[in-house]
Amino acid sequence: MMAQSVIMFSLFYIMSIMMTFSCNDWILIWVGLEINMVSFIALIFSRSSNGIESCMKYFFIQSLGSGILLMMFYNNFYYFEYIVLSVLSYKVGAGPFFFWFPSLCEKLNWGSCFLLMTIQKILPLALISFMVSMFLWMIIFMSIFIGVMGSMNQNKMKRLMAYSSIHHVGWILMCNYIANMMWLVYLLMYMLLISGIMMVIYKDNIININMLWKFSSKWSFTLGMLSMGGMPPLLGFYLKWLMFYYLMEWDFSLLFMMIIMSVMMFYVYFRIVYMLVMGSMNILSWDVMNNDNIMSLDMFYLMGLNLGVILWMFMY
Repeated sequence: MMAQSVIMFSLFYIMSIMMTFSCNDWILIWVGLEINMVSFIALIFSRSSNGIESCMKYFFIQSLGSGILLMMFYNNFYYFEYIVLSVLSYKVGAGPFFFWFPSLCEKLNWGSCFLLMTIQKILPLALISFMVSMFLWMIIFMSIFIGVMGSMNQNKMKRLMAYSSIHHVGWILMCNYIANMMWLVYLLMYMLLISGIMMVIYKDNIININMLWKFSSKWSFTLGMLSMGGMPPLLGFYLKWLMFYYLMEWDFSLLFMMIIMSVMMFYVYFRIVYMLVMGSMNILSWDVMNNDNIMSLDMFYLMGLNLGVILWMFMY
């Protein structure tokens, strides 16, 4: 029965995404968002105090956003676009309405965190892509800044990954100024990068940074974190390089500020990798041949040069 329920709600989850993408009426889009929310709650539900608390918290948070969104549809408000953008950024957990996102991630298991940080962001991000305006820059700057500041001196891994997700949401939103579907390409690449890191963390049950010595696959975790930080020639570098290339054509002061934020976020990732490398006493944990199951993810990170060039050619 449990497997049948998971399959059923997974189908509803996929159908809600397809329904929202195929509708051109705001009411039907709202219905698709509500079906998506209920299906997601059913998928992350667990019979524990943290599981029930997380489901209730997510339900009330998303219901508040959906209520405001529905109210805007029936009111010819002058600042309609600004309020809808704010509500959608609130639903996706972007700045400045980020406060619920790290606390919710801390209560969920790693599988539910992965869904919340990746697939669950698709619908709000898709709706935001149709409402690109100058007001979106405020959400972008706040997301990137909050992601960096929240990650500083963060010891809990789930909160660290949550603030990292907020930071990358800012970069994903910035993709709307480059190409129509570039945000989806960035999200898919981010999904692949974060999946390898979460698999390693889940496998070794790492809760905070002080437990990094327990890693059985330090090589995979190190490559994943460096790629997320944008270290060349790994895959994450080419995603940010593409953004920097277009920022050069707009404003050098904006480019300088984004480089500073990117370097500060890289410092957060590199601090963790440095602690892992310098504190490692188990030489076997760096042996790639001992990690056959994650070998494909290692090669994916190392193939950043090839995939980055292909991505660059695709944009042209």
